[in-house]
Amino acid sequence: MDGVELDLRAHEIHALVGENGAGKSTLANIAFGSVKADAGTTQAVGTVGLVHQHFELVGRLRVWQNVLLGREPRKGWLIDASAARARVLDLAQRNGLPIDPDALVDELPIGVQQRVELLRELERDPAVLLLDEPTAALAPAEIDSFFTTIVQLAERGSAVMIVTHKLQEVISYSKRVSVMRHGKIVAQFETARTSIDEIARAMVGGEVPHVAQRQKTGLQPCVRVEHLSAGTGSVAIQDINLEVRAGEIVGIAGVEGNGQTTLADAIAGLIPYAGAIAVDGRIGIVPQDRNREGLVLNWSIVDNAMLGRQHLRESRRGPLLDRAVARADAQAIAQRFDLRAASLEVAARTLSGGNQQKIVVGRALLGDPQFVLAYQPTRGIDVGATALVQSRLIEARNAGAAILLISFELDEILALADRVLVMYRGSIVAEFSGQGIERGRVGELMAGARAS
Repeated sequence: MDGVELDLRAHEIHALVGENGAGKSTLANIAFGSVKADAGTTQAVGTVGLVHQHFELVGRLRVWQNVLLGREPRKGWLIDASAARARVLDLAQRNGLPIDPDALVDELPIGVQQRVELLRELERDPAVLLLDEPTAALAPAEIDSFFTTIVQLAERGSAVMIVTHKLQEVISYSKRVSVMRHGKIVAQFETARTSIDEIARAMVGGEVPHVAQRQKTGLQPCVRVEHLSAGTGSVAIQDINLEVRAGEIVGIAGVEGNGQTTLADAIAGLIPYAGAIAVDGRIGIVPQDRNREGLVLNWSIVDNAMLGRQHLRESRRGPLLDRAVARADAQAIAQRFDLRAASLEVAARTLSGGNQQKIVVGRALLGDPQFVLAYQPTRGIDVGATALVQSRLIEARNAGAAILLISFELDEILALADRVLVMYRGSIVAEFSGQGIERGRVGELMAGARAS
């Protein structure tokens, strides 16, 4: 970053936007105090809280233990677990963030883990609250509830800064917006006097690329799932039937935690299941969490380009992996996805989240797979990178790939999918196809409304 000046005001939500790698998360961490600036000063009146994009929770502990870590109520020398649970329940109810205080964090869906992060910071009653991609994993109804909490927090006097790529949220909830590009603040707007298009142009330094148009191709079934059941408890799926045809995108719409991960893991062959899954051809997979499941962060871009492809004949030279092929694959990903890195040998952890995601999606599409399982393919990436990834998925679809798209961004599902399946409590409860799918009706079914 270079010469950044930014002021946050009490009773106000301030949005910070910019392309991946622009410096937004670094600025948030400097303001929070977890990263030291090379020059300049930061000042805050009162406590500063930060909800991280990649959660910093202790997965083996329960919700109440994470929320109150280091601040637990006590009975003499012992932690008063009963009082702690009650305190977390009260905090959750007051802020409209329902949660089970006794749940193990590792067993919670990503969207619910984010509530834990937020509750942990709200418990400290921060004067300044910094939120890094706070709605990246939330469904529409959860987003509305989340912003109700944040607006109330600002009304009570807190200064709130939201780092986000979702420009509709910027327009709907912020008072002011600052745009970062290449480590500098390049534009600032009063939100009421600007538009999504103006903000997007400031982010990318020009016109935003448009998503490629859909084109119908063949419709032969490529993937069949019959009477599929898997998992246990709240994330179990029951008697799932679906098919994805060549040249088609089928979108799975649903609030996170309704069995989507179990469905994806079963199709990918990662967990036991009952029923039948048939896939005609090779699979490319975009996993839900790029850091935990998609990349080895300490490995280079070249090494990550080979992950999951080691068994392919073209990736080997006799019994050994062919590093020349891996480098060629990495170069192909870099070129096709506008990957921004100093070299292909840098560690993946040194890249921005958007560039990390480009590696994961690019690798999944290498070699023109017949079936692509794309789980949250644009999570946490900027408007330009989102348009690029979505265009590449549509190109794969137009080339004949069958794509199963699981996304908690309903707008993404509606923009890309030829058919939409709605999941609720582990079952497919409705199917929509054709143009003009009603967004409101899909949202209602995601929330548990009865299918007609």
